[in-house]
Amino acid sequence: MTEVIFNAQSYPFTIALAVVFGLFLLEIISLILGGSLLSLKGDAPDLDVDLDADFDLAMDMDVDLDVDLDAGDLAVASTGLLGWIGIREVPFLIWLVSFLTMFGLAGMVLQNGAAGIFGAALPAWLASLVALPAGLFGARFIARIIATIMPKHQSSAMRKRFLGGHHGTITQGVARRGKPAEAKIKDRFGNTHYLRVEPLDDKDSIPKGAAVHVIRKKDGMFYVVDIS
Repeated sequence: MTEVIFNAQSYPFTIALAVVFGLFLLEIISLILGGSLLSLKGDAPDLDVDLDADFDLAMDMDVDLDVDLDAGDLAVASTGLLGWIGIREVPFLIWLVSFLTMFGLAGMVLQNGAAGIFGAALPAWLASLVALPAGLFGARFIARIIATIMPKHQSSAMRKRFLGGHHGTITQGVARRGKPAEAKIKDRFGNTHYLRVEPLDDKDSIPKGAAVHVIRKKDGMFYVVDIS
């Protein structure tokens, strides 16, 4: 077995297990210092992207558009590949350790078996391809088990600065330039936010009850467009 471990064809698996061992040592040091590497959050994050776009409008304003992107709404959703292999169910570092451990062990067993049967280990690239599914399935299995006993801390909070691009309703007052009114906005989580808003156009006057589209200017003031 020792010959297999230090065989050049087993280096991908040796390195994988060495990384796991290194992370294990770092975790011990972190625990001694009062922290924990494995407790770090690694869920696929919500990508709140603040895009500044300067528009040369008739009123000569620089408008800052907020685009809120949820990683769960992208092509790779929780039911997609990342969800299937369990990477979204536990902190990433836990998943990575699980994958590297299963990949390394599967590769070592494979190379040891190949050496016993054929008298030589398989090429590293071929053995890695064969061991990869075992690593993914193993990581998925471990992640599912850990997820069932791990407390959930997923937050549905959304900062107001990322409400640009959402729709809402004027609830109090009449929105005029220099005289903001109150608007009620619902974010993608269903949470309600109340903002002081002004119309984007200097000449607009948006009455109570009007449906509006929210745009946030760079100075922090929320401007809206009447879409009723």
